[in-house]
Amino acid sequence: MPQNSFPFDIFGFITNFFILIFVVVIIVFIIIIIVVYKLLHSNVDHVSKTTTKMPKLRTENTVTTFVKTDKGNLTKNKSSSKCKYCGEEIEEDIKFCSFCGANLTE
Repeated sequence: MPQNSFPFDIFGFITNFFILIFVVVIIVFIIIIIVVYKLLHSNVDHVSKTTTKMPKLRTENTVTTFVKTDKGNLTKNKSSSKCKYCGEEIEEDIKFCSFCGANLTE
């Protein structure tokens, strides 16, 4: 007579079933990680391989020289004189020297 009268071991089946499910879940998880990794790196490689030509901005020196000449004309139009205390060039109608601070209204 066989020792087990019940030929099907339910606990062994459930244990083996959980082990099988665990292995399948781990394999699916690894496949998902590999797919996501490949997708992310394929986008990065695609972006780095694609070069976009940016239009070169034209730098015009005429604008800067125009501003410089206007500033030069402004300073030339102002009448200037020299401070009687420090000798630096100052504007004609100011009351105090911007260099030495002397009172020029006297």
